[in-house]
Amino acid sequence: MAVIGGVGEGPVSQFVVINKQIAESAVKEKILDVMTDPAKRIREIQQPSPFSQFIDMKV
Repeated sequence: MAVIGGVGEGPVSQFVVINKQIAESAVKEKILDVMTDPAKRIREIQQPSPFSQFIDMKV
């Protein structure tokens, strides 16, 4: 178990370590997603909004 900022291995520091690992995993997943398909985010942005049926606006 890693020691963070000189904190021991109590339940709070274990919670911090686990959340840090989860956050790192999520960031790595997003980075890999962008690296494998850079245009995916652009396609997602270009999808019509579910609220667009309520707004009659042309951009």
